[in-house]
Amino acid sequence: MFKIGTDIIRISRIEKSLEKEHFKASVFTSNEILYCKNAESFAGIFAAKEAYFKAKGTGINKRLNSIEISHDEKGKPFIVGVENSDVSISHDGDYAIASVILWEKL
Repeated sequence: MFKIGTDIIRISRIEKSLEKEHFKASVFTSNEILYCKNAESFAGIFAAKEAYFKAKGTGINKRLNSIEISHDEKGKPFIVGVENSDVSISHDGDYAIASVILWEKL
C-alpha cells in the first residue's frame, strides 16, 4: 500500500517564524539548522515534515524536530531512519512544496 502526503507553505511565513529562536529549536534538528542557509531551505524542510505526517495519516502526533530531513550526496532529501519512503521538495517564487510517499513491503 502507498500513502502520500503533500504540503505547501509560503516562505515568508517561515522567515517571520525564524525570528523566534523557540520556533527554530522546536521544529528543526541541529543538523537541519546547519544545512539550511536561508528561509527557502527551512520552508522546504518544514513542508517535508508536514507532508510526512500527512502521509502517515496520524496528524502531527510528535514534535516536528523528532524527525529529521537530510540530503544524500546528490542533494536528494530523505527522512532519516524511515525506510520505504521518498521525499521531494521544490521551491517557486514565494512558496515551498514537499511530497512524501510511504509504502509497505509486501
